[in-house]
Amino acid sequence: MVSRYRSVLGTEGVRQLLLSSVLARMPLGICSLAILLFVRGQTGSFLLAGLAVGAFTIGSAAVAPVQGALVDRLGQVPVLAPCAAGQGALLILLVVLGGGAPAWVIVLVVALAGALTPPVSACLRVLWPEVAIDPADREAAYALDAISQEIIWVLGPLLVAVVIELASPAAAVLTGAAVTVIGTAMFASAPLARRWRGRSREPRERRGALSSSQLRSVFACALAVGTMIGAVEVGLPALAGQLGSHGLAGVLLALWSLGSMAGGVLYSTHSWRQAVSVRHVRLLAFGAVLTVPLLLVDSLAWAIVSSVLAGLATAPVFSCQYTLISTLAPAGAIAEAFTWQTAALVGGIAAGSALGGALIEAGGAHLAFVLACAAATAACLLAVLEGRRARPLEVFAG
Repeated sequence: MVSRYRSVLGTEGVRQLLLSSVLARMPLGICSLAILLFVRGQTGSFLLAGLAVGAFTIGSAAVAPVQGALVDRLGQVPVLAPCAAGQGALLILLVVLGGGAPAWVIVLVVALAGALTPPVSACLRVLWPEVAIDPADREAAYALDAISQEIIWVLGPLLVAVVIELASPAAAVLTGAAVTVIGTAMFASAPLARRWRGRSREPRERRGALSSSQLRSVFACALAVGTMIGAVEVGLPALAGQLGSHGLAGVLLALWSLGSMAGGVLYSTHSWRQAVSVRHVRLLAFGAVLTVPLLLVDSLAWAIVSSVLAGLATAPVFSCQYTLISTLAPAGAIAEAFTWQTAALVGGIAAGSALGGALIEAGGAHLAFVLACAAATAACLLAVLEGRRARPLEVFAG
């Protein structure tokens, strides 16, 4: 697989594309936390801050498939540019409004900002089949994508913490706006992004990405995986508090993301002989098993180890899902297919965070991890059921 990495990264324009995509997607790890802290600081209300972040997330998930369909029809730049400009302007407007606006105005502005999140992830993923013609090279590209994505979740919150320490929560929101505009502009200026055009749909494919039962199964798995992620995201900070070290919350979350990166690297250095759909099932089962140790944590040391373990399967699972989507998506609907996966994942994260928080209030952090285990198991079962109905996709990484 290392040779496959060299092959992909050696293609003209790929390094610029990958690096600019990391910067363009960095606001995914910045904006929610920055908005939460800004609205809380301006209004004094955790409830309103939580509603604002929820509105941002729901807005992003709800509109993503529409953006994907537009990318398929119009190309990347005509969608990315106005979305980045609009989101940047709305985040600036949020700072200008401060805490003086009515609550519904704040929530509305944040929801619109979320709805205009540039679909950089989908735009990047539709380019890999154009760059990597060989199926094994393509899977290497998607593995790189999944690994690089974790950088966002590690560095984004850290950047927010640094900006708030040096300036203020308002400056953190403005940083998110600036990175959105600059990063998206850099990505959209890449020759590969400028040249890409979706293919015309065949008459039988007018219904788009949701017309495929196998794709719907992948989206359902993404929803369940998102629920697992959301539950762990609220469970780890709660666990740190129960162990008497609230300051460890960020460390545990970072270790969880680093575990995912490490899992992605280990996964991508192996030459696989199983079909990608078979690997998807096995990795989902592996992820469910690796979440169990979080239920048994009784010390900070065990919390650190368990956080790393819980993340190991995440990036490999996403790598498999990206490969499946690129293979299964109907002509003219590949960007839409990737945005449906994003919408399902984000929706699951929102649901897992909300339900996990309620369970923590009722009985402690371990109940959030019970939810995470159940969601990961559900994702595996969904993939198994689909695998029995459909022939495994013969896509290999060897």
